[in-house]
Amino acid sequence: MIHAQMEKMFNARSIAVVGAKRPDETQGKGFKGIFCAVHDYGYKGRLYPINPKVDSIIGIKAYKNLLELPEPVDLVIVSVPAPYVPGVLRECAQSGNKNVHIFTAGFKETGEPESMKLQKEIEEIATTHGLCVIGPNCMGICVPEHRIGTWIEPVTKVGPVSFLSQSGGHAQDFSNYAGKLGVGFSKIVSFGNALTLDSTDFLEYLAEDPKTEIITMYLEGVKNGRKLFDLVKRTSRVKPVIILKGGLTESGAKAVLSHTGSLAGQEQYWNAFFKQTGAIRAYSLEEMAHTTLALLRAGKPKGRGVVVFGAGGGVMVGASDACSRVGLSLPPFSEPMQNALRSFIPPAGNMIKNPLDAFFLFLDEPAHLAKTMDLISESKDLHMLIISLHLDWVDSTMFSQIALRIKTVCVEHLGGKPFVVCWRQTRDDQEFHHLALGFERDLLDSGIPVYRSFETAALSLSKLAEYHLSSNFQSV
Repeated sequence: MIHAQMEKMFNARSIAVVGAKRPDETQGKGFKGIFCAVHDYGYKGRLYPINPKVDSIIGIKAYKNLLELPEPVDLVIVSVPAPYVPGVLRECAQSGNKNVHIFTAGFKETGEPESMKLQKEIEEIATTHGLCVIGPNCMGICVPEHRIGTWIEPVTKVGPVSFLSQSGGHAQDFSNYAGKLGVGFSKIVSFGNALTLDSTDFLEYLAEDPKTEIITMYLEGVKNGRKLFDLVKRTSRVKPVIILKGGLTESGAKAVLSHTGSLAGQEQYWNAFFKQTGAIRAYSLEEMAHTTLALLRAGKPKGRGVVVFGAGGGVMVGASDACSRVGLSLPPFSEPMQNALRSFIPPAGNMIKNPLDAFFLFLDEPAHLAKTMDLISESKDLHMLIISLHLDWVDSTMFSQIALRIKTVCVEHLGGKPFVVCWRQTRDDQEFHHLALGFERDLLDSGIPVYRSFETAALSLSKLAEYHLSSNFQSV
């Protein structure tokens, strides 16, 4: 029942917006209301504005109420003041509209007695009439494939990542940040106070969704912890589940209560949860996006042995420390491998060991870089590669050549072993920095994970290995 209703929501061919309003023509590019947000995103289905005070909105016929519509719709979006929401839900039930997104805030999250009473009232209506409700107090769903979305300029790239969030702001921020890294989305859900549909309901759907390969989540509180535990453990065996848990500190828990009216849960419980379910833990939206990028693009490692390949002795020492801190090892090169490298890497100014300080290979004969990649590919102790580039040391006219070598030679000669690129640039030169960003975009658009610090790259590979080498994943 719930699965079928969600299928309708995520593939909605018709949407009604109760409380639709005309845009303020004097306004700039800001939020112009839910109805205009859905329309401007490019939704191609049948879109019905509900407003008894106007005849039309942006040229589309308006209706006084849901009962006047020519059909029950696949999704009703409610954007009216909180005291009017109960009446709208009764109208949904009366008109045969079962799927509802309540954008409106002002319920139990306020902690006010009247608001909590109001939430109880709408919960009783929804339960009595079998309504599937997203919210209240949320941004609802975003489906780039069908251009369904309720906020300003949602992401447009379609891909295999889905995001569940109790925070509407986080839904937009995470998808925008990850989108800049080249991550495409299947479904994004902001579910707020979770009146009838909770994180577990959406997770259950996404676990079976063929268009979702990676599930990311921001959680504040959970209604059914046991169900979440079982679902995540089962799902993470076939799809990575990355979770950012909010409200673990005392002050954070208080903020959660006032944000969505949820009980956050104790940190020791969540520590055990991550350990036993195989879910990947993130401590920020950015970390979750970086981990997602590695899972999406880097491939499957067979161990935690990393080669660091780049430039700068001091930087390489710091890189070794960074890898150790996140549980990655830097195995020494075997004697035959070192001898092979010495045949084309001069010892002066270079380090022929792990880390490998031999940046000139990106500018030298392609055959030498190819041979280096072949040697890494053939080693049973070296499972992943981090290419660390200090772009301040590079003539900007060489950026395209370096990018091309990475996209061709490295990809073709590593034998499928995961690798990522990280870069740094500290020169106070805006034009140079702009060129460096172009270099980054070139690689990201080619499907290569790129990070702006070595620590971020190492942590992302550590999370990648954590998932693929976990007993939960390998027990499938």
